[in-house]
Amino acid sequence: MSTVLWANCLVEGEVRSDQEDRAALYRHAKKLDALSRSLRLPSFLAACDQTDQRYNLQDLELPAGMSSTNDVMVADGAWLTRADALAMLEGLHAHIREAKPRFGLLGNQHADVVDELAGVIAFVRSQPAAEKFNFAVVM
Repeated sequence: MSTVLWANCLVEGEVRSDQEDRAALYRHAKKLDALSRSLRLPSFLAACDQTDQRYNLQDLELPAGMSSTNDVMVADGAWLTRADALAMLEGLHAHIREAKPRFGLLGNQHADVVDELAGVIAFVRSQPAAEKFNFAVVM
């Protein structure tokens, strides 16, 4: 089992997820965060919510009245506004396509990062009513 990121939008208090496994974005999250900060964009890591991972790894019980980790994430998760998320995602995508930084030591996963960012951008754009965005760290 591998750890990946799933893109989520918060729409009227409900989590909408594309449930697409984005392994390259998870694997290179620290580099993406460093790039986002150097470009003066919102932090990539600030959009990464570890609620699902924490509940699975620690085998925690959900709080009363909550039926899933999505409910916990809505109430107490890490989120960016939709506008900040799009600025960060689009800024990273443009910079990475232009500057062509390397992602990975043994193999270059540049194309995977570009493709995964494009998919997330398309998902966020498809949710115009979304108030917020995050990446759920899932296993």
